[in-house]
Amino acid sequence: MDKIGIYYFRSLYSQSACSLSVGKFSDFLINRGYKTNLHLLKNDNHIGMIEEHEDMLKNDIIIYKTNYKDFEYGIRLFENILTNSNKLFYLAGPFAIMNRERILKKYSFVKDVIDIQNSDEISKIFPSLGNIIKKNTIICGIDREIEKNEKGHYINLEASMGCIYNCAFCHIKLMNYAKIEKNIELVVDEIETLHRKLGKKYFIFNDSIFWKNDKDNQRIEQFVELLKKKKIPIYFMIYLSLTIKISDELLEKLRDVGLIRVFFGVENISNNFSVQNNKYISATDTEVFISKLEKLNIGYHIGFMLFSKETRYEELQENIDFLYKLKKLFRPGMLVEKMRILPNSKNSKYLYNDDTQIDQAYNYFIDDPKVERYYQILNQLFLNINIRNFEQFFSGIKIALTILKREKLIDSYNSYEREYYRILNVINDGVYNILSSELRNMEITKEEIKTIKDLYSIAEINYIKFMSYLKNNNKEIYETIPHGTEDLNVW
Repeated sequence: MDKIGIYYFRSLYSQSACSLSVGKFSDFLINRGYKTNLHLLKNDNHIGMIEEHEDMLKNDIIIYKTNYKDFEYGIRLFENILTNSNKLFYLAGPFAIMNRERILKKYSFVKDVIDIQNSDEISKIFPSLGNIIKKNTIICGIDREIEKNEKGHYINLEASMGCIYNCAFCHIKLMNYAKIEKNIELVVDEIETLHRKLGKKYFIFNDSIFWKNDKDNQRIEQFVELLKKKKIPIYFMIYLSLTIKISDELLEKLRDVGLIRVFFGVENISNNFSVQNNKYISATDTEVFISKLEKLNIGYHIGFMLFSKETRYEELQENIDFLYKLKKLFRPGMLVEKMRILPNSKNSKYLYNDDTQIDQAYNYFIDDPKVERYYQILNQLFLNINIRNFEQFFSGIKIALTILKREKLIDSYNSYEREYYRILNVINDGVYNILSSELRNMEITKEEIKTIKDLYSIAEINYIKFMSYLKNNNKEIYETIPHGTEDLNVW
């Protein structure tokens, strides 16, 4: 009983396909004498599963790290593959942990739900076998078996774990994970090793917050100095919070050693949302910070949600106007997914029960019936296009333009840059007009459906033309940009 297969689906298409928690878990098991193999699954991949399911059944133990997006598909997949099998099957991941009781009650073939980030719990379930397995995909304490086969020059990593904030919609605080910081010298050593061994150039930090407050200044200064000393030619992305603002000086230093993109959560600019969800970020703070980033040629990505249980009708246009001003209406995912109410959170009492599924986090009606109706209208509208692709058509090009400017190669792309911004304005205006019309009239028309399909096609062709030119002229940069699909590789 020493061979363990660990499976998961890709959740974020804008990053590497790796799961850091799975990679660390695999390393832990290897050091206890277990043989592990990691597998990236894909939805509706019946052709790929012809061989995959045979390999799966060669394991003694199977562990599926799930999230709310893939659970209903994944649990049925494993249930049917493992019929009449004596394999031990475990679930892992925050979603499974928060829904443990419901899962074990409904699915008898699940042995248990385990917290793969809790070494004490893992040790009880998987006692040491008295030896250490050698595996050549272990790099700096993380099993990079998946990333070794990922051709793109990008990879996920982390410099810290846990979060100091308590946002109502986030699972991290509910999981009560410890706040841990890695030695910054080890972080830079890991970057250097991944660059040398796997050819990675774009490092996507998965820390909840890369810089928390001024207490982190010395740590970040050390990070900057070490990167300068080692002269590693990289780019990286970090998560920040605007609750406490990083200094202009420190931001510029990070830019100088490769920072090209920042993710920060705005969520919603209405005062009502801020009070209800313990998230206080104003439109003004956001715009001031974005202006700083743009001056430094640093791209940005915001967390945002238009709908929550308490959203009021009069707040909708205010938030749509804000996204329009930022030219972020190419991201319908922010518009069609209402806030999740997590199990055991303060608002979980508002959820109604649905025994046909495990996830209950969307099982509520918005207080304002007009807002609930508008939520349904927007979901109906955006079902007509692939919203993940729609976002990639702009996010992918923006990352490329940022790198091209950083490398002083932009002169060859001037006409493509102008066209990108022209198309961005066309899409932003077009989506805004549809959203505003539907908000006024509270209905969706056939013409609006046609228009959103037309806008999608315009954006798609522009993306194809840009990326074709980039691939032919600067292939290294082309391969440094996440491709935005569920596949591990696209070339």
